[in-house]
Amino acid sequence: MANSNDCKDELLLAQWQTCVEMANSISQRRDTMNNTFVTLNLAIMAAVSIVWDIKSILILFAGIVVCVLWLLFIRNYRQLNSAKFDVINSIEKRLPARPFCEEWEKLKNNKQYKDGTKLEKWLPIMFIVLYIATVIIIIVIKLKEGRTPNDV
Repeated sequence: MANSNDCKDELLLAQWQTCVEMANSISQRRDTMNNTFVTLNLAIMAAVSIVWDIKSILILFAGIVVCVLWLLFIRNYRQLNSAKFDVINSIEKRLPARPFCEEWEKLKNNKQYKDGTKLEKWLPIMFIVLYIATVIIIIVIKLKEGRTPNDV
């Protein structure tokens, strides 16, 4: 018969495994969310390229709103992942090996490592810049088209 310490260790390990699986699930959902937002933004740009007039500005502003929502989701997923890894790391303190803690320490000390969330935020920011530039271009083109030869 197993002693109570063995049972506690097995339970602790099972809890740790569950937390790791949940963290992986969150990462998969985050990837799916990012893919959805990329697809949505590409559809917005395609719609603007087809319409390409003053009405496009409304579509572009909708795109900016979508990107702001995307950034908020990225922030929320980062907070959720941080909380999950805090729990995983606290459980690891009671296990014989601490792979996630060790991995994180190595990454923090690696000057070439870039936080994934910081890199992830660049895509919606670039779409926002693209949308703003497109709004400006459309306005400039429409203003030039509105001029008559006597206005020049």
